[in-house]
Amino acid sequence: MASRKPGKQPRARARAARPHAPEEVDGVEVADRSDGIAPEYHRYIAWQRRAAGQDAPPPRAVSGQLGEPVRVDPKSAAQLLRVAARRASGFVRPGSGEQHPQVLWVDGDNALAVMIARVDVRFGEGTITVRIPVRCDQTGAALVEVLFATGSADRPAGLYAAAQRRPRGPEIVVATWGDSLVAFAWEAVLGMVAGLAAAAGKDTRGNVLVPAEMVASANGLVLQPMARHRFAGGSGLKPTTKIGAPR
Repeated sequence: MASRKPGKQPRARARAARPHAPEEVDGVEVADRSDGIAPEYHRYIAWQRRAAGQDAPPPRAVSGQLGEPVRVDPKSAAQLLRVAARRASGFVRPGSGEQHPQVLWVDGDNALAVMIARVDVRFGEGTITVRIPVRCDQTGAALVEVLFATGSADRPAGLYAAAQRRPRGPEIVVATWGDSLVAFAWEAVLGMVAGLAAAAGKDTRGNVLVPAEMVASANGLVLQPMARHRFAGGSGLKPTTKIGAPR
């Protein structure tokens, strides 16, 4: 069957960061890889800018400033979601999960194979449906669908989303693994939008942009990147009281 907690997945060995020279994708310079962002997100942003006739990345944003919206068509979203699904399964290093099309979740005597290489997504007006192929002894190959109600063009909701209490799929699977599958699907969605926002640029302090809003429609997803507000990082103020100093 399936797991309330995803089974422990292999982790990439930590390596010292090395400086990278800027890479070009279709003639567009892409930021270095030391920021930890999956290269697929960098490539997508570079391709989108090239298609829009932008030859250079935008200037760095000031605190709270909105960046250029990122539009993702359904086909591209499915490919980018699989990148996030691999990362959610523990395959963080670029390309590390490509040789592992599935992962096995184990919870006691229950086990569920999750096909991370075939995760898919569908969009509607204000809805995102993550489709997760799974397999277990009791059902064989099966499909679980996790529906999220998100913001739409008429009713923006930032990054808030609501999910059904239980996903759609075989009862024997969702009864045991429903919570884990919903959590996995949401982590993949957030990983995708966070990766795209981060690849879209940085703020004046060198921090990558963060997602502020996502809007779903039948045409795909529109993501709004934003520079972090000042209170999200250091204030820049110097303490006036020394710890341990006599009063």
